[in-house]
Amino acid sequence: MTIPMKPFHFLYYSVCCLILLSGMLYSCQSQNPDRVILEKLDRTFNASKFYGPKIKRSEELLHADVKSMDKKELKKVFETAIFKKDTLAIFNSEGSLPTLFYIESTAAWGTRKLKPVKDFGYRYTTVSYNEEKDTVAILNGVSFPALTMAEDKNGEFAYLYALKTSKNKDDFQNIYNYLQNAFTKLTLQDDAGSGIKGWENKDFYYFLHKKNRREEQIFSFGEDEDDKPTTTDITDIRLEIYSKIYIQNMQQEQVYLPDYIPIIK
Repeated sequence: MTIPMKPFHFLYYSVCCLILLSGMLYSCQSQNPDRVILEKLDRTFNASKFYGPKIKRSEELLHADVKSMDKKELKKVFETAIFKKDTLAIFNSEGSLPTLFYIESTAAWGTRKLKPVKDFGYRYTTVSYNEEKDTVAILNGVSFPALTMAEDKNGEFAYLYALKTSKNKDDFQNIYNYLQNAFTKLTLQDDAGSGIKGWENKDFYYFLHKKNRREEQIFSFGEDEDDKPTTTDITDIRLEIYSKIYIQNMQQEQVYLPDYIPIIK
């Protein structure tokens, strides 16, 4: 026998379903399978889930038989971004740093023969990419073609570095404006390094770096150079986002961190 649901219970059940559905939709929006929407980044971000298909595809391409491919297939391979996964561990600094320990990949040149103090987690890196065509992260309409991200062994987000080389002067300003309006500005130490800006919210620290330089133009054969500038203004942009939990844990364990990161008491 079916018992009819009372109006109040039905309303309560409907509201709960809507809340659950909204949460699922938000989670899907914040973790796009192809790119990271940095405005919606939160502590639940699953780095291994995001990078898993990319790592698998990269390994397939690196082991592919290029000799059997035609020009179209080869072009697609060379235009596809390549990613790699490293194991991170904590090593003894042996007095080379102001802290007792540092964190690094176990496959790095300086650590591959060393015994780590303990394992930490994993780091995912964009190894090769097309600066003009690839997008792996976005912030305030500005695309980043390269992204490095780390997680601990429990899958908790640790940090990310988003990189971009831009010929558009507005790109850096658009990133800066968003961070300035969305978060609380940090007062960094005088010796933290020129050009570094910092902000925070309840979960993360944000640091924005830039380096201005000039790049010589490369012209195609037969192209007229008379009316074109020989150099182009370039801005190298680096956005760093650190989990406050990660920072606190590293400081407690005396693991080396950049000087501009505040001490969490």
